[in-house]
Amino acid sequence: MKLKSFFLIFILTLFGISNAEINWVPLDKAFEIAKKENKLVFMYIYSPSCHYCDMMDFNVFDSRKVEDMLNKQFVPVKLRKCSKEGVEFRKKYGFVGTPMFYFLEPDGKKIKAIFGAWEEKDFVKILEYFSSGSYKTMDMNEFFMKTN
Repeated sequence: MKLKSFFLIFILTLFGISNAEINWVPLDKAFEIAKKENKLVFMYIYSPSCHYCDMMDFNVFDSRKVEDMLNKQFVPVKLRKCSKEGVEFRKKYGFVGTPMFYFLEPDGKKIKAIFGAWEEKDFVKILEYFSSGSYKTMDMNEFFMKTN
């Protein structure tokens, strides 16, 4: 019995089973919630056929640390690029490809857009940059240099 338990724990650890779950909010409610909770809106634009989006989903958004940061410090929204909402968002803010990440004020003002797939540790730094308010006083490169 102990051997079976050990084997199960080993397999779960080996494959990195995670219970991380981001509480994605519908776009039509995001800014109302952001205003009420005084949080930034984190917008993730993805495409189902995007390899790099899959990498973000499985390697970054599946992380407990990223999940906690997004759920506690932001209002997270996930938009499919070709959905009606995604097309409307693109008309307003523009974007070049996927994965694309936007950090928005509660009133909808764009703070910054970031493109591409990231390693978990770097993405955590990006989230810290915005959640700490550092984006108001320094650029992201300066923040990365100071916090590494």
